[in-house]
Formats: sequence, structure tokens, C-alpha cells
Amino acid sequence: MLKTNFENPIEKLTSTVQSVEWKKLQNDFNSSGVIYMIGNGGNMAVASHGAADATRLTDKKVWCLDSQSLLTSIANDYGYENIFENWLTLYSDIDTPTLVIGFSGSGNSANVLGGLDWSKKNGFKTCLISGVKSTRNIEHHNEVCFNNVYFHSHEILSVMSFYELIHGTGESCPTIVSELDRKYGAVGEKHV
Repeated sequence: MLKTNFENPIEKLTSTVQSVEWKKLQNDFNSSGVIYMIGNGGNMAVASHGAADATRLTDKKVWCLDSQSLLTSIANDYGYENIFENWLTLYSDIDTPTLVIGFSGSGNSANVLGGLDWSKKNGFKTCLISGVKSTRNIEHHNEVCFNNVYFHSHEILSVMSFYELIHGTGESCPTIVSELDRKYGAVGEKHV
């Protein structure tokens, strides 16, 4: 028996992808050539991982603020609450169809919402993927909410959502079993 409650992620994701908000996110993801991902802590790791895989597996350019040097420079110069707004100001091209996805377990991370607000003001599509519904005034952003109790469940669902978005473009994720293993039926054996 598991000691950790994962809140039935398959059931939560299955019901979420049926929502109007998810369908808008998938449409915005499909129609954007450039996508920026923002989040704090574990959500930043999710954003970084998702950006790498979405770039690798689709025809999209997906970015995350992975540079510790730049992140801490912006935080020092402009304040932690302004890191994503300032990063987007430095790196984004307002003439390119762009989507900015923010991750926040609480739905209320000031720096994430600030980055989304800046993005909306500059004509970008925006989406907040939250663990619980935001209590802030964010009606102008699309919010996909998983209705979680635990942060770890939100982060797991956020990772799963990337792969669902990738498949929603018509692309697919690679399998772990290699082509040689499929050809020779020797899963787990090394081929020379």
C-alpha cells in the first residue's frame, strides 16, 4: 500500500482534458510557434522539463528561465516578484504568435501572475495551470485547475499535461524500448 496520496492523477487528467479551459489551452498551444513556461520551485523544474520535451518533440520553440545567473540577476535588480515579467521583456518577440504558460500550485504566485499579466498586455495568449483555483482577479487568463490538495500531485499532473499537449499537436512521445529491441525481441539485452 502506498504511503503517499497521489490524488488519482489519471482520473484528474482525464476529466481536466474534457474541460473548456483545457480545450482552449490545447488550441492555443497548437497555434503558437513560441511558448514560454514559468513557475517556482518544483513548478520551475516542471516548466524546464516540459520546455525541453515540447521543443524536442514538436516544431515549437519552448523556453523556460533555466539560467540561474539570469534569474538571480533579475531578482536582485528588479525584485523576485518581477522575474518573469523582466525575463519576458528581455527575451520575447511581440510579433510572434506566443503562448505563456504559468504553473502555480496555489494559483496565486505573484511573480507567475505578473508574468502572465505582462504577456496578456503585450498580446500573448496566457494560461495558468494551477493546483487550486486562483483567488486573485485573473479572469483575463485561461486557468486550467486540477483541484489538488497536495503540491506533489499538482506537479505530477503538470508534467503529465505536457505530454498530453504534445500528443494533442498530432506528435507522439518516444517509447523506452528501442527499435533494435523491437526488431530482435530482446528487451533489456544489449546489442553489439
